[in-house]
Amino acid sequence: MELVESLNAALQYLEKHLLDETDSAKAARHVGLSRFYLERTFAALTGMSVSEYIRARRLTLAAQALLTGDQKVIDLALKYGYDTPESFTKAFSRFHGVTPSSVRRMSTLLRCQNPHVISIKMEGANIMNYKIEQMDAFTVVGAEQSFQMDTSTREIPKFWEAFFQQGLHEKVIPMFGICFDADASGNFPYLIGEVLKDGKEVPQGLTTREIPAHQWARFSCIGPMPGAIQSMTKQIYSEWLPTNGTYEVAQYMEIEMYSEGDTTAADYYSEVWIPVKKKA
Repeated sequence: MELVESLNAALQYLEKHLLDETDSAKAARHVGLSRFYLERTFAALTGMSVSEYIRARRLTLAAQALLTGDQKVIDLALKYGYDTPESFTKAFSRFHGVTPSSVRRMSTLLRCQNPHVISIKMEGANIMNYKIEQMDAFTVVGAEQSFQMDTSTREIPKFWEAFFQQGLHEKVIPMFGICFDADASGNFPYLIGEVLKDGKEVPQGLTTREIPAHQWARFSCIGPMPGAIQSMTKQIYSEWLPTNGTYEVAQYMEIEMYSEGDTTAADYYSEVWIPVKKKA
């Protein structure tokens, strides 16, 4: 359960530094995880991003401060990470459903985000079909764009739509969708493309990436896109990686492999590949 211990250590770090300029990158460095891996696993287990969790915790504490103290709204805004009273009021109202100034004037229900503690309890988990396969290094070519963790599940399908609308599928076969590790800003590159064959020129406007030799856990996925592959990815991070006991992530990337056929069909076949190594 090393992964679960690391996640809880990251949560403890976030709680300790909640009023500092903290984020998932600092928490990930503190526990020795990739920012991408921390974000991916945290979202799979909690249903929210790290930034959403930090915001919810700060707004919970801000509401408690309003109820028990006499601090001005402008002081609370600065204390809990907002540049202006207006931005604080907007975020507070969106989270709690009332404005900060109204909390002291009337009895009202407020939301409370308690500190998370992560544990894994498997009950009636879905069967996962996978195989472990050693693969040589290969080069991919395709269209690439960066995404934020918070919005990637909505924005990546739009990227796929644009890929076909721009006719890029006539330049490269959209066999893969590949997530690479996040950069310092928290954005991660995502590439749609295919294996670059020896001697083939790279089409203008497209890019290449080298995929190192790895042992891969390849998970079978049946169902229409994008829901089926998003559900499988969540299951990998929330169930298989924390509990399999043998393998851990070797490098921070994911490969989605797409077959030919109707992507909206109930029996459409795809795969998710995770580079793995045996635990020491």
